[in-house]
Amino acid sequence: MKPFYIFNSLSRAVEEFQALKPPEVTLYSCGPTVYLPQHLGNLRAYVFVDSLRRSLEFNGYRVRHVMNVTDVGHMTGDVDEGEDKVEKTARAQGKSPLEVANYYFEQFRRDCAALNLEPPQVWSRATDHIGDMIALSARIIDAGFAYVTKSGVYFDVEKYRGSNRAGRLSRQSLDEQSATQRLEHSADKHSPHDFALWVLDQPGHLMQWESPWGRGYPGWHIECSAMAMKYLGETIDIHTGGIDHIPVHHENEIAQSESATHQPFARYFVHNAFLVGREGAKISKSAGKFPLLSDLGAAGIDPQAFRIFCYGAKYRSEIAFNDDAIRAAQSNLDYFREFARSVPAGAAADGVEAAGWAAEYYERFHGAINNDLNTPQALAVALELIAEAYRRKDFRAWPTLRALDAVLGLDLAKHRESAHAGSIEADVQQLIDDRTAARKAKDFQLADELRKEIERRGYEVKDNRDGTATYQQRRG
Repeated sequence: MKPFYIFNSLSRAVEEFQALKPPEVTLYSCGPTVYLPQHLGNLRAYVFVDSLRRSLEFNGYRVRHVMNVTDVGHMTGDVDEGEDKVEKTARAQGKSPLEVANYYFEQFRRDCAALNLEPPQVWSRATDHIGDMIALSARIIDAGFAYVTKSGVYFDVEKYRGSNRAGRLSRQSLDEQSATQRLEHSADKHSPHDFALWVLDQPGHLMQWESPWGRGYPGWHIECSAMAMKYLGETIDIHTGGIDHIPVHHENEIAQSESATHQPFARYFVHNAFLVGREGAKISKSAGKFPLLSDLGAAGIDPQAFRIFCYGAKYRSEIAFNDDAIRAAQSNLDYFREFARSVPAGAAADGVEAAGWAAEYYERFHGAINNDLNTPQALAVALELIAEAYRRKDFRAWPTLRALDAVLGLDLAKHRESAHAGSIEADVQQLIDDRTAARKAKDFQLADELRKEIERRGYEVKDNRDGTATYQQRRG
């Protein structure tokens, strides 16, 4: 197994990944808060997670992947301030929180399918795990790092951090946080830095459950610790999320988890950077109108072109969304699919040995992926492989490209299969053969007439850059 390197936010360094129990890898991803559609900035995070998981599997690991779905407890401010996001939408739309959560969760899953993202083995919804959150909160109280007041159960941040006062991920001290953040302070909290594990005395909240401390609902941070440990154990290999999770959400997850278990919570924290707009601002729901995957479709852009667009920058770098970049990604997607459809049946079919010259491209791609997910370099290598196959007129590059697509996730095999689906009638095949001969003889007038006849017989004709052509029966 080749070394796989990834940037660990805990150490702020690129490290060689070492699984706790190889070849198994436990992966927990912060998933959507299902109160509005997931915009393209959100979806960049899930494309990153998918490429990470695929890359680990490419290296021979077996990944156990859990993604949470927040349908309660995430306030409009990440430090226990404001209104529950799901309930805010529910009130605005005149629906129940469950109706809102179900609707936007299903929309998210459709977007994931359109992007060809591998679903996690477990979609973990917060409202299905209230008991686990209560049990973990009780462990934290028993360990002496949480206390109960009239307004809730709070984690004692200052006691946990001690004299050091610095966060493991952010490296910020509590004093620095006080200077840079507006911290809400309930009257009965010991410190403005303490965060809620369980919220009490909120009769207007629509979603509430019984607990040992009274009727209430969970805080946002406790859900991830409780669900990660339920499915993946007290120490997990990799925890993913956006860089905005570092100073508050993930910092709090580490504190509450390790105070209860006295074990490391996650061995690698891996964070993705933002997708930004034309002016360089983070694309977010709070900014007002935000682009959705459906907006791309309306503009004639295939959802999987967004995958390629995301590969154009490393996951730790901001990437600017603009029309030119997304249309360039669409052109690259068309190039990949054109090659896949052009691969003839037989000589370059599945199971046939790849061309020896293509091995170099496989190794270069593998090296790029294993170097902290260098997707721009990996994408360039895959495109170079196709260009070289066209130059050599050697479609035996297909098995290599198919192997690389296990990481790229463009589902190229499906497009090749669709190009060869169904048998071509003998008389149409004769027209195709005649057209091929006419094009070779540079009799373009005859080739054009034959093309029109083939199209009249119900076939789509696509002339490829290398002089070959693809014929596919029109559906419907």
